[in-house]
Amino acid sequence: MKRMKACLVAAILASGAAHAYPIDVQVKTQGLDVEAEPKLLGEATVMRLINHEPFAIRCDVQFSNGPEIARTRKVTVEAGGDHIARFMPSREVVRMRVVVECWPAEGEADQQ
Repeated sequence: MKRMKACLVAAILASGAAHAYPIDVQVKTQGLDVEAEPKLLGEATVMRLINHEPFAIRCDVQFSNGPEIARTRKVTVEAGGDHIARFMPSREVVRMRVVVECWPAEGEADQQ
């Protein structure tokens, strides 16, 4: 019985490791103070965007894993805040590419 439990635990851990894949991130911030942190959350790729500017910013986060069409999430990150952009691929992923492009939210650049 103990051996069966050990095998079951090993199988669960091995299956979780099978979903791990590298995430290549390219960040285009136009000189803005923005952080982009990639993470794997289960089978989803998650990008946490952190805005260190005193004004809101807009970001496009494009997720591409090769065989699927690239998906873009458009987000607004408030001044000093953060935002999560998430993508759940429908196929097995070997490598994920994420391009993050940010700029001041409309009207924010005029106020600075």
